[in-house]
Amino acid sequence: MKNVSKIAVGAAALTLALSLVGCTSKESINKTTEQEEAQKKIKIELSFLQNECDRLINKEEDTEETFPSYKNDFNLLSTSVNSASKVTEMDNNELQVRIDQLEKDVEKLNGKESLKAYKKYTSAKTIYEVTMKDNLHSIVEATSGWDDGKDRGAAFFYSHIHSSQKDINKDIKPALNDIKNGPVYKLALVQDELQKHRDDFNKKQFEQLESATQSFKSALNAQIVTVNSYKNLIKNPYNTSTYTMEEEERHNDALTYLTDFESDLGIAQPKTH
Repeated sequence: MKNVSKIAVGAAALTLALSLVGCTSKESINKTTEQEEAQKKIKIELSFLQNECDRLINKEEDTEETFPSYKNDFNLLSTSVNSASKVTEMDNNELQVRIDQLEKDVEKLNGKESLKAYKKYTSAKTIYEVTMKDNLHSIVEATSGWDDGKDRGAAFFYSHIHSSQKDINKDIKPALNDIKNGPVYKLALVQDELQKHRDDFNKKQFEQLESATQSFKSALNAQIVTVNSYKNLIKNPYNTSTYTMEEEERHNDALTYLTDFESDLGIAQPKTH
């Protein structure tokens, strides 16, 4: 009976051991498959960048329109794979050197590193910090009112306190161009990136960023209206107060959304005024 008992116990132990081996084997296979998929996806992203790089170098696209998006895509992948190769400007030689280096860095990745890199590549934190944060913080400053001189509407007022109406009118168009080519342009880039990566943000994160960008858009529109209203500054020096108040309110709304978003991600908050 003892031998029968020992045999039964041994059989049970063997069955358990085999089942554990089976589980371990499945986990190992799943992990390997996941790593291989990550490697494939990263190489697909690299291939896309290589094609876009060729198109930019060969001037097959409007470089002014497409380069900012390419730059963000490149630097996002580069950051994710811990490559030192970064794109900063539209220069054919630089573009080729950078993409060649990025290819080498991607090829060095093993399965485990590829999986880690792809998770980083699709994380809201990485996407935001690489493709949106700098522009949004610049827009925060550009709509901050009277404090630091970076708000073009406020700066225009200060620089023309003692100006004639003729001088004011002469400077209105350049001021509007500064706003449209600066913060308005940067906001459009942010909105493009937000739509491009919307599936990588959760619902709350996406709504926070979307609300922030819409509020910044309203603030900048108010700023443009304010500068335009200076055409009558001499006759009515107080007619801009409604618009500057609107800009301040929308700026504060945007800053609240952005601060909440960044706090949830655990990253530095934008500078307040």
